[in-house]
Amino acid sequence: MRLRHLIPVFVIAGVALGGGVTARAASDRQKSFSDGATQLRTLWTSDEVAGLPSSIVAHLRSRLDTQQPTAPWWSPGWIGDDGQLLLAQLGEQTRSAWNNALTTQRTLAEGAIAQWNDFASQEGKWLRADVTSSAAQWATQLSASATPAAISALAAAWQTYLAEQQNAVLAAQQQAAVVVAQQAQLASELQSAGGPQAVLTTARQLVAAAASANLDAGNVAALASQLTAQIAANSAAALPTGEQLLSAVSNLRALIALNNQVAAQVRPLLYGVDQAEAERTPNAATLGGQQAAIAAQFRAARTAVQLTAVAATVIGLQGQITAELAANQCGHAVGSGKVITISLSLQEMLFYQDGCVAKATPVTTGRPQLRTPTGTFRIFYKTSPFTFISPWPPSSPFYYFPSPVSWVMEFAAGGYFIHDAPWESSGSYGPGGEDNLSAASHGCVHTPSSTMQWAYSWTPVGTPVVISA
Repeated sequence: MRLRHLIPVFVIAGVALGGGVTARAASDRQKSFSDGATQLRTLWTSDEVAGLPSSIVAHLRSRLDTQQPTAPWWSPGWIGDDGQLLLAQLGEQTRSAWNNALTTQRTLAEGAIAQWNDFASQEGKWLRADVTSSAAQWATQLSASATPAAISALAAAWQTYLAEQQNAVLAAQQQAAVVVAQQAQLASELQSAGGPQAVLTTARQLVAAAASANLDAGNVAALASQLTAQIAANSAAALPTGEQLLSAVSNLRALIALNNQVAAQVRPLLYGVDQAEAERTPNAATLGGQQAAIAAQFRAARTAVQLTAVAATVIGLQGQITAELAANQCGHAVGSGKVITISLSLQEMLFYQDGCVAKATPVTTGRPQLRTPTGTFRIFYKTSPFTFISPWPPSSPFYYFPSPVSWVMEFAAGGYFIHDAPWESSGSYGPGGEDNLSAASHGCVHTPSSTMQWAYSWTPVGTPVVISA
C-alpha cells in the first residue's frame, strides 16, 4: 500500500523538475535574444551617425520590432523560436547595407577625383602648384577614410574645391583674354599712330609740354629713350616697348588735358577777384588771398590727384566770389547814368548803370612804353567796323600791320580806343597782359569780342570813362 502511494509523488516531482528546466532554458534564450537585439540597435545608431542611410536603419529597426519573438520569458515558445535566425539575418543585412553605403560613397568620391584629373589635364597651365599639390592628396585621403560619412564629406569638399578652381581658371582666362585684346588694340593704335617713330615724336612733344606746365611726365621719357635704342638696334622688343610708350603717352596726354581744364577754371577766379577789388567790395582782399593760394597750389600741382584737388577748391572759391559780387552789385559811388571804369593795375573794366554793375571784363591796355592814359574821359566817337593803320613807320618797333576790328569807341584824342582785338588770345586778358608785347596795345583798351559787341550797343556817345592806375 505505501509503494502505491509513492508512485504519484515521484511522477509529480519529475514533472515539476522538467517544467523548471524548460522555463530556465526559455529564460536564457529570451535573454540571449534581448542582448543580441540591444547590440543591433546600438550598432545601428553608430552606423547611422557614420553614414548608413537613415531609411535603411529605419527598415531594420521596423523588422526587428515586428518580427521578434513576443512570448513571455518563461514560455516554452522560446524553445521552438529563440529569435537567433532573425538576429543573424538582420546582422547580415546590416553588414551588406554598410558595405553598399561605403561602395556608393567611394564611387562618388572616385568620380570627383576623376573629374579633377580631367580638369587638371585640360587646364593644368592655369593651376597654381599648391592647388595641384593639394588635389594630389585626395586618393590617400580616400584610402584612409573608413565610414560613408567621412567619404561623403571628402567628396563634397572636393566638388566644392573643383568648382572654386574652375571659377578661378575661368576668371584667369577671361583676364588673359582682356590683356590679349588690350595688347592687340595697342598694337593697332601704334600702327594707326604712324608706328614707333611717330609715337616717339609725340612723346617728346608731350614731355616738353609737361615740363613747361610743371607736370609729372611719368616714365614717358624713359620709355622713349628705350624705344629709340631698340629701333637703332633693330630689336624685336621695339614693338612691345612702343605699345608701353603709347599707353604712357595716352596717360600723359590726359594729364595735360586735365591741367589745361583746371587752368581754364583757375584763370576766371582771378577775373572775379579783380572785379571785386575794382568794385572795392567788403571781402575783396580775403578773396584775393584765397585766389593767390589756389594759384600757388595749381602751379605746384604735378599729378592728376593734385590737379583734381585744385579743381575742388576752385569750385568752392568761385561760389564765394559769385555771392560777394551779387551782394554788392549796387550802391557804387560812380555817379548816375552809365559810367565805364578801367583799372590799369587790375586790367579790369566795369560798366555801371546808376551805381549798379551791368557787366565786368578783363582787358589788356597799353604796353610799357605806350601806356594807356589815366584820368576821366568821355566816349566821343563810335564806329563799326574799323581798320587800324599804324602811325609808326615799318622801321619803328611800334609798327603794326593794318588791323581790322569790328567795334571801336574812342575816348581820348590821339587815337585811344576801347575795341575788340580778334588777334589776342582769351588767356592774355587780365593782369600781366599789358606787359606782354604779343598782346598789349599801343595805348588802346583791348576787350574780348563778345563783351565788346555788347559794350558797343550799351554805350552811348558821351559816356564817362574813368581810368585809374
